[in-house]
Amino acid sequence: MQIELNSLSLPELADRLEAMDDRRTPVGWSPDDAVVRASIERVIVDLITAVPVDGAPALTCDVAIAVRSKEQTVDARIREIRTGGIYVATDARWVRGTHVEMHVQGSGFDDHNVRARGVITRVDDGAILISVAEQPSEAHERRLRRFLMELLRHRAHT
Repeated sequence: MQIELNSLSLPELADRLEAMDDRRTPVGWSPDDAVVRASIERVIVDLITAVPVDGAPALTCDVAIAVRSKEQTVDARIREIRTGGIYVATDARWVRGTHVEMHVQGSGFDDHNVRARGVITRVDDGAILISVAEQPSEAHERRLRRFLMELLRHRAHT
């Protein structure tokens, strides 16, 4: 199963994960479904934390966030979830290599403390790419997984 999952694109993995939602019972996932779901989530996290690949399919997303560094905190919007990180629309000026924290704003999220840390790896006109590859502890990794799964639940379907 892992080999099959590794051959899927990010949108295909997200669709497969979403398709499992109706299989959840009132008491949770069946053991087999829990294993499949965890495997899909792991491959998704691996793709998003991988080195960026030009032309790789991305997931469209429109989620309000605050991006915070030591110097500033600004409102922004996540526009894409892609191999290599999170693409964020912002009017603020940023410098490549800046360490930031993304904090989801707004209602509709399971936890109002949905956040993740990353490093700005690309600065475009009006947007930045934030790599979330560097997760120095298990707590950071768990927070990242929760952050990404919440974003996937709120992704825009195109």
